[in-house]
Amino acid sequence: MNHRHTLLAVMVFMVTVMTMTDAALGETLYVSAKSAQLRSGKTSLDPVVAGLKLGESLEVVKREERWLQVRTAKGVQGWIYATHVSESKPAGGDNELAALGKGFRQTEASSVTASAGARGLDKASESYANRAGITQQHRDAVDRMTANKIPDEDIQAFLKAGRLGEYAE
Repeated sequence: MNHRHTLLAVMVFMVTVMTMTDAALGETLYVSAKSAQLRSGKTSLDPVVAGLKLGESLEVVKREERWLQVRTAKGVQGWIYATHVSESKPAGGDNELAALGKGFRQTEASSVTASAGARGLDKASESYANRAGITQQHRDAVDRMTANKIPDEDIQAFLKAGRLGEYAE
């Protein structure tokens, strides 16, 4: 008789835990980063399956440590690092400073174009680099830095060893 009560208690506990887990999964979270990426796996080196925008809603499918497997409103499923989401929807809209910055960017070279100009990739960008006062010495330094290629495995090992990104505690 005592074993029956124990077995019954264990079964009730298991059903309760399973119900609570199912309630946690399927919850809605929101992208809290200005932009984030949904990845095919649980590392920052896995391929991106979708770009996400601030405030976009995500349905939790599964949780594994600090990674969440989620589904977008469009049905795309992938993994996102937990620090890029929140339980409450971020406030929308641009503040005045952001609006001013957007207006300025429309009259000047974009950040991508400016970066390309610093590396001498096109005339418009080079013109921007000249107006911004970026010296040839600095352009050459950027060229040398961008020429370096680090294998993904080395980056992953560095992140793990330094407890950075998804490996931070």
